[in-house]
Amino acid sequence: MSNPWEKVSLEDYENHMKLSTVQQLQKLNEIMKSQIHKYKIETIALLGIAGGNGLEHIDSSNIKIVYGIDINQNYLDVCKEKYKNLNNCLILKKLDLSNIANDLPVADIIIANLFIEYIGIDMFVKQLSKNFPPYVSCVIQKNPDINFVSDSPYVEALNEISSLHRDIKKGSLIKAMSTIGYTLIFSDEHLLPNMKKFIRLDFTNN
Repeated sequence: MSNPWEKVSLEDYENHMKLSTVQQLQKLNEIMKSQIHKYKIETIALLGIAGGNGLEHIDSSNIKIVYGIDINQNYLDVCKEKYKNLNNCLILKKLDLSNIANDLPVADIIIANLFIEYIGIDMFVKQLSKNFPPYVSCVIQKNPDINFVSDSPYVEALNEISSLHRDIKKGSLIKAMSTIGYTLIFSDEHLLPNMKKFIRLDFTNN
């Protein structure tokens, strides 16, 4: 059975995300720059890499390996073509992490921005428990009583992925992470144009 994400074109997704009324692509790019540079790391796993938004912040003289994980092969193909300069360190993998049989790559930091919403906290924690990365940095979205997918001309193309979405609460994620030995070490909130919020939560098990 195919995943709804495999049917969404990257063009529709990115055009929706960067609309002036949404501005999620731009904000996630800014957040990812900080996620990449905040900790002393050499390997990164980006979950739900899509078209590689934020990869321009990777300095391959410091970062040895970047794993880019997505369920949509077309996204990965675009990513590979767009970031040829990272060929020496970028490893792209088509993986469905909602399936427990598929494993996260071993990395110093897991970056999961607007990703946990699509596999759920329980599965995310189970995946982390396989190799316990030293750092985990996530962005979740807080919606002020409106749909997870913001209204836009592209909303029809994104309808099916809405069926996968789970609302992720900050307290629930922190509690679940603590059960497998992770401590919250950084938290930040970013207000978006339509009154939604991005909440960034960084954890370590050190």
